[in-house]
Amino acid sequence: MQHPSPFLFACIALAGLAGPVLAQESAEQIVRRTDKDHRAKDERGVVDMVLVTKDGKKQRRSLEMIFLQGEGDDDKSRLRFMSPPNVAGLTLLTHEASGRSDDQWIYLPAFKKVKKIASSKRTNRFAQTDFTYEDLRTENFSAYTYTKLADAKVQDKDCFVIEAKPKEPATSGYAKRHIYVEKARYLTYKIVFFDKKERKLKTLESRGYEQVDGKWRPKMSVMTDHQRGSKTAWRFTERKLNAGLSDTKFTVTALERGM
Repeated sequence: MQHPSPFLFACIALAGLAGPVLAQESAEQIVRRTDKDHRAKDERGVVDMVLVTKDGKKQRRSLEMIFLQGEGDDDKSRLRFMSPPNVAGLTLLTHEASGRSDDQWIYLPAFKKVKKIASSKRTNRFAQTDFTYEDLRTENFSAYTYTKLADAKVQDKDCFVIEAKPKEPATSGYAKRHIYVEKARYLTYKIVFFDKKERKLKTLESRGYEQVDGKWRPKMSVMTDHQRGSKTAWRFTERKLNAGLSDTKFTVTALERGM
């Protein structure tokens, strides 16, 4: 999104536009800028997804992702599998909510039923990927405390390193995240996730940034689970920004009707 979360909505909100570095920018201002400078009103993308297990077995899936800017920091997103047949139609709808748990629903095509995701299940994995339900939303600024760490290089880019810790630890599956933001263009290149014992759990890397309708977007993102030895790769084959998506596509009714 995070992205990018940055997405996650993992791969949609992971980047910012170029601009001068403000000497006194706080950690939170840096993270907010990666989102604000690159925000689109709406977005649609098609993703070629590859799931890789610890022993190297691969599963390929196709996924449609749509996004709609909401009020304040609260956006809406929908992820729908297009293939293979055993997951086609499986859809996740997220309504972000500052100050409380997000509203998330999943459509199960085999049962033709919509199920609301309990807040206690946000740390569960989504559809056997290395992303949890918690990962599949944009950055929840009000829920985290941000701190600057020592600068670092990622993919030969000079980066700020921002530590994000949940204000209410029980609401997150992570003790903290480290967010690597390129200084020159305010693009997020990497996010490292730490488990409750503060061990490195996962890493989300974004690669191949390119201009899409005037905004920087990563062509590919890879989530690696270091403890399980698995990874999930997303490569965009289609992407369109500010096409005028209707709010009606982001409703439970739309899920039920397959809109």
